[in-house]
Amino acid sequence: MASHSHPALDVAVVGAGPIGCATAAYLLRHGHRPFLWSPTASQLERRGGMARIACTGALDGDVEIELLAAPERLAGFDTVIVCLPGNAYADVLGRLAPLWRDGQTVIVSGALSLAPLWLRERAARRGCELHAAGWATTPTTAHFLPDGRLHANPLRHRIDMASTGDGGRILALCAALLGERFVDAGDLLAPTLANINPIAHAAEVIPNLTRMDRGEDWPLFGCFTPVVGRLAEGLDRERLATAAALGFALPTLAEHYSRSYHIEAGPLHEMAAAIQARGMGPSGPARLDHRYVLEDAPFGLVFQEALARAAGVDTPLLSACIDILESVYARNFRAENFLVDELGLASGGVAALRSRCAASRSADTPPR
Repeated sequence: MASHSHPALDVAVVGAGPIGCATAAYLLRHGHRPFLWSPTASQLERRGGMARIACTGALDGDVEIELLAAPERLAGFDTVIVCLPGNAYADVLGRLAPLWRDGQTVIVSGALSLAPLWLRERAARRGCELHAAGWATTPTTAHFLPDGRLHANPLRHRIDMASTGDGGRILALCAALLGERFVDAGDLLAPTLANINPIAHAAEVIPNLTRMDRGEDWPLFGCFTPVVGRLAEGLDRERLATAAALGFALPTLAEHYSRSYHIEAGPLHEMAAAIQARGMGPSGPARLDHRYVLEDAPFGLVFQEALARAAGVDTPLLSACIDILESVYARNFRAENFLVDELGLASGGVAALRSRCAASRSADTPPR
């Protein structure tokens, strides 16, 4: 493993899916001591109290990460990184809520629906001063291969983030963990809108729903045709319009792909073809029951729609995508995001929400 000037830190990673495992492996590469906790960790090869992860791609070789046997052990870590899908927030983070302690920093990787603000305010209600942060995206993209190996791509060059409490300290912490790639967006709403997964995944899966339904083996970026590109560009325009109404200037989807996959920016379908040609693209979902919809529809698309509505921005294409997915899945995704109500966004309280985001960042102690 490479040596680094920062001191080694003990870091707990919650979630043992591909992103959680890749994050832990990169932390190890950066000289830290990662520990994994997951309610299942079903895909991991276990050796006693260790998880053995065979890596390929940008991470090559086997790594061993210590597994935490009980969630109560998370209270012993100053830094915890949450690598969970949005549809696991209520169950898993709800279970962990009583365990957080004063002074801990909890970072939500690829944060959706203002989860860091929810974590902080929920901790504050029981008198706990929790420092919470959100990364707009995951440090890398990764997926498990059919043989069980973890394919991880290189770390992204830029990750927008925001935090509650001392933003400078948490920015420095993130840099110590994974290098100088983090940009403080200031307002917690910015990384929420900078997370492009919800719109990208909607554009990718809606034209390919029958492939998912039939369980076909299909390449996600190999099927990213101009049709997908036009849908993605339209959704991106609405995302950026919402951000602009709130005073944010965010990277475009094309800029995000360029930074994430280290390719030249251009038309989205051409960028996707380049990603596929380099072997960096995952397979498309082979089932309807997949996080690209079950996570990103309620906790990404629905939250963006509510935020846009509260900001007075029309998002007809975004709303149409939610309508299509609700019809296909026979589910009310708009009702599944509990954070829209808990954060007061359903009542159109964007001004109050922004005030709470600002207060959480500037206050020395959380509101009681």
